[in-house]
Amino acid sequence: IGAPIMVHAAHRNPTVPEHYVTPMAIHDTLIHEIDVLRWLLDDDYVSARVLFPRKAARSHGKLRDPQVVVLETAKGVLIDVEIFVNCHYGYDIQCEVVCENGTVKLPDPYAVVRRSRPAGWDSVQPAESMPIMTDWKERFIEAYDIEFCKWVESVHAGKLTGPSSWDGYVACVAGDALNASRGTSQFLKVETMEKPELYK
Repeated sequence: IGAPIMVHAAHRNPTVPEHYVTPMAIHDTLIHEIDVLRWLLDDDYVSARVLFPRKAARSHGKLRDPQVVVLETAKGVLIDVEIFVNCHYGYDIQCEVVCENGTVKLPDPYAVVRRSRPAGWDSVQPAESMPIMTDWKERFIEAYDIEFCKWVESVHAGKLTGPSSWDGYVACVAGDALNASRGTSQFLKVETMEKPELYK
């Protein structure tokens, strides 16, 4: 479907505890998207910015929620990700990649769709509904199991595969740039040290 042009994503949690503060939306939540989108696009980040829409009512004094981040890559792909950690309704991960000739979108988890009217609620309109997950383990436990198995297999084979320390470092640098951009009206550069030969 051609080269990627834009990515639209969302990371929503039903709630977070009181000790979860604004920078944690980047370092504890968005860090997964920062890491996986770089891998998915095979591209590096060059600039980063955090924007704040109106604060949600369920947010507390030390947390600006939701947040929207915008990342630009070296190949010119623009990425926007919504982080909403008090959305209340469930655990909802979304991702759509817009390419030159089409789009590809992460599907919602499979669920049985129910059509009903609650018993004794004659005044309520019948509705079609499906359950929404409330925890990451419901959505990603199988993926984690596969990842761990692949890692064990690579150790047994004596050839490590998957993400490296360099990938973790780059994700942290991008996260730091995003948090540093809070309160400014500009994109900040995502600048890493020179990539060591070990990772080339």
